[in-house]
Amino acid sequence: MSKTKSIVILTVLAILIAFFGAASFVSFEIPNSTKDYKSIFGTIGKGIDLEGGYYAVLTPKSGETASSEDIDAVIETLRSRLDENGYTEATITRQDNGLRVEIPAIDNPDEVMELIGDQGELQFRDSKGNVKVRGEHVKDARSGYDENGDPTVYLEFTSEGATLFASATKAIAAKEDGVENKLSIYLGDRLISSPTVSAEIPNGQATITGIDSIDTAKTIASVIKSGSLKIDFQISESRQISATLGDNVLNGAMLAAGIGLIAIFILMIVFYGGMGIAASLALMIYVILYVAILAIFPGVQLTFPGIAGIILSIGMAVDANVVIFERIKDEYRNGKRVKAAVDSGFKRAVITVLDSNVTIIIASVVLWIFCSGSIKGFAITLGIGVLVSLFTAIFVTRGLMAVLKPFGGEEEGVAKLYHLKRRDA
Repeated sequence: MSKTKSIVILTVLAILIAFFGAASFVSFEIPNSTKDYKSIFGTIGKGIDLEGGYYAVLTPKSGETASSEDIDAVIETLRSRLDENGYTEATITRQDNGLRVEIPAIDNPDEVMELIGDQGELQFRDSKGNVKVRGEHVKDARSGYDENGDPTVYLEFTSEGATLFASATKAIAAKEDGVENKLSIYLGDRLISSPTVSAEIPNGQATITGIDSIDTAKTIASVIKSGSLKIDFQISESRQISATLGDNVLNGAMLAAGIGLIAIFILMIVFYGGMGIAASLALMIYVILYVAILAIFPGVQLTFPGIAGIILSIGMAVDANVVIFERIKDEYRNGKRVKAAVDSGFKRAVITVLDSNVTIIIASVVLWIFCSGSIKGFAITLGIGVLVSLFTAIFVTRGLMAVLKPFGGEEEGVAKLYHLKRRDA
């Protein structure tokens, strides 16, 4: 690669980094527009500690004391509903004889109150009120759109449910026992839909239509899948809650991270020369990619532990580069030429880097599966960060070193550029 080509590549790369860096972190007003531009980082949801949210207290309607086993079952059901709808940072805690549910950064409080308060007992009833099929007979439920573009919930029955549903639709279509040809679908005590049945439906599938929005369809599907609550709860209290930490903490953490990155760039360049420049550019690309993935990854909500996961993953990215560079220096010190030292250094160091990072990835996956709330948020941010850091350290840094190589010239110049020295030097 010629020096001219390297200059062109670095110039284009600098422009792209500046553009996407600004898009990732800078929000601004758009002239002559009622809407402002919100940075990519600003679109990432925030937890209760940073942005506030809503809380609801659920208490048994009967007023009786619920057993510990029933409370545990309810917590598991609510956790499933909230996670499936993207509220991974929500917390569920016991409070006296009930539960306190805290949900961060929600757009529609009424919908979430409906989600956590709905008993979820799905029933198909004929016009006389006889229950023909229940939620326990549903194998799967998912939201989507029908051929007309209307929000719909698609149901798939178990083998027993398919038989019961076929029998029910056959009887209703034939108007046996004087029933009307209507099959009403209830979720708890709430009528969802009441379609007309004109023929037997034997394929073990059904749809719920007449839903006002796709978000409501998602809520209904998740409630059906998670099952009915073991206790008949009522929402005895609900209220908006303010952030416990707020934007000042987030801004302070971001400022600290920025200062830390600048310090890292300086130290990397001082110790590793051209390799440090390549690593610094790769870290900038890493940060931009990381923010973009966090913004589109489902269920990510930033909390203070989540920010800690981000900062820790940045440290892991730096560590990966240091391990690789030290291996390259060792290979060159032992007599190899620059190209051979770089090739061997990357090849040997990658194994070490993968070993250390795979352990963290496994730990993140375990935390994500078995934990909830802010711990799950920490696991998500850390796991994504480590994966992205592996990509940038192994592939991007090496590519950038190749781009910078022409600035060193011949063998001795490249070694000097990379701050490589022989053992006897």
